[in-house]
Amino acid sequence: MWGSGRFAQLCVIVLTLGAAQENFCSQPSLSRFDGFPKQLDAAIYWFGPEDQTEKATGSASKFYDPSRPTMLYFHGWTGQGGGWTSKCKRLTTRCHPDICPNGGGQLLVNSWLEEGWNVGFFYWDQFSDEECARDAEQKLWFDRGGDGIRWKSFDPATGRTEYRTYQENLDELSVSDMCANSVKMAMGSFKGSQVRFVGHSLGAQLAVRCASLLHVEDHAAAPQRLALLEPYFSKHSHMYFFGCHAEVTTDEGMGDFAAKLTVQFVQHLWKSKKVVTEVYKSSQLTEETGEESPYSELKNLVENGAVGGVEKALVGNLASGMRAEDLERSGTMVKYNPDWCEGVGSSTMGDVEHVACRHCAVMPMYLLGFGRAPPALRPPPTERSEPGSALSSCMTPSASCTDGQLRQWVQRQLDMAPTRQSWLQIAGRRTFDEVDDAFQLDPSIEQGFQLGLRSANSLVQKTALELPKGQEFSLHALLTTPWMLLSVVGFVFTVVAAAIFVKHCQRWPWQGDDSDDELSQSPNTTRRVSMYSREPEPSPGYDPLLASQMGSSFSSTGSRTVLVQPMPPLLPLPAVAGGQLYRKPL
Repeated sequence: MWGSGRFAQLCVIVLTLGAAQENFCSQPSLSRFDGFPKQLDAAIYWFGPEDQTEKATGSASKFYDPSRPTMLYFHGWTGQGGGWTSKCKRLTTRCHPDICPNGGGQLLVNSWLEEGWNVGFFYWDQFSDEECARDAEQKLWFDRGGDGIRWKSFDPATGRTEYRTYQENLDELSVSDMCANSVKMAMGSFKGSQVRFVGHSLGAQLAVRCASLLHVEDHAAAPQRLALLEPYFSKHSHMYFFGCHAEVTTDEGMGDFAAKLTVQFVQHLWKSKKVVTEVYKSSQLTEETGEESPYSELKNLVENGAVGGVEKALVGNLASGMRAEDLERSGTMVKYNPDWCEGVGSSTMGDVEHVACRHCAVMPMYLLGFGRAPPALRPPPTERSEPGSALSSCMTPSASCTDGQLRQWVQRQLDMAPTRQSWLQIAGRRTFDEVDDAFQLDPSIEQGFQLGLRSANSLVQKTALELPKGQEFSLHALLTTPWMLLSVVGFVFTVVAAAIFVKHCQRWPWQGDDSDDELSQSPNTTRRVSMYSREPEPSPGYDPLLASQMGSSFSSTGSRTVLVQPMPPLLPLPAVAGGQLYRKPL
């Protein structure tokens, strides 16, 4: 075992190697962004060929066409190695050398652009530039002190770095609120076929919450698909990962608040809007290897019952981050093994030295996967499947799979709950080129049949159906889509007519005039309740995206939410009063 000093030293090397000599403060680099890094520049930028950029204005432009499908990317924490702001560093569509092999420089979204997609990045890097990742994470959900959200400023002319406070818009209580407003401004006239949000690390939480805010309003730019790359949730001590060097207490910290709320948002978006979620992992920061495989989990459920299976469920909680296992059961789950990271940023051996690369590796691999066929399964499935089905055209979830194909895999996952399915990379781990990648599905299709999952397997063998954007059933769609409105009116008319006919038949002479009265007066009569009865529709606002357990823990004003009291017993809410600290000094 290493001493804490040696461990901290290694981690500092990992997070700063390859970036120590980088300096992006040249005039060509600075001219790409509006006032960054001296002025706050939290906004959406559109990207074009050769990594060209332009700031979103809300109108059609050189790199944005409101009639085209759109992908928005959400980066994660930027406080490592002294912070990116003081280096004038920003993530773009050209891969950095501390993330991609061979010196970096790979263009990550060429295939997206060639297929006619708009590609945008939402930058919140000046807010996420905190020494401790948890301090950045809190900003996604609330204003900790209630007096504004701090951001980092750097003046390249003087070399001065300082923190300032954002207080300009009282409607923006968190970075997620800023995100939703930025999307509505940039894509107010959007009429394309689909929107996809892709979030990495802390950016995965941001993508989910921003999406939920947009769906509350049935906004045209609300996404139908969420790709969560290495979703990170802080909890206990970070063991010097992500900059939390001081002693950390969870008494007033985030706890599992962010993870549980993110899961509930994902689950509600699936149930109400059929928004599909795909999860990808590539490092130990968000994953702990359990003793049992998903197949063993399911086999244990079949043999020993649900109680035994739940008791043996995989629960991982690395000191560096919390594993949100329920999130894995709410979508597709793919695990990459980027052993090629051994040649990036460090010449030392072992997984720990390359943890930064492994944590970031899934980002370029996902983006580059859009222009390639999904990775193969090994062993290949022997069961027949229809063309266009998940099993034939999307054996392993990837950026190039259609939303409908991923929905089939998600439904298979839900049908085998409470266990989980996952894909594990078993080939192509040492090469950055994904053409030789292969994965193992657990439980496989064959194992699924052995365990009695015939109905779950059949879901992925049929041709996938795509849901046209805007045609999911909702009150907004009902009132604004003529054919849906006419269909519903016709259905209601038919039901009413049938009810009148049945009632009329019951009063025909040969049935007797008093039968209804006698039935209604009988003391033994049992009133039947329709199995299709529904609870009242939730009121407009943010609350519909919260599970029932959260009840009175939230109050809504319009589309924003104010955290008003702790959430016993499921989601204990961090203290947010002004002046309260989240880390104890050394």
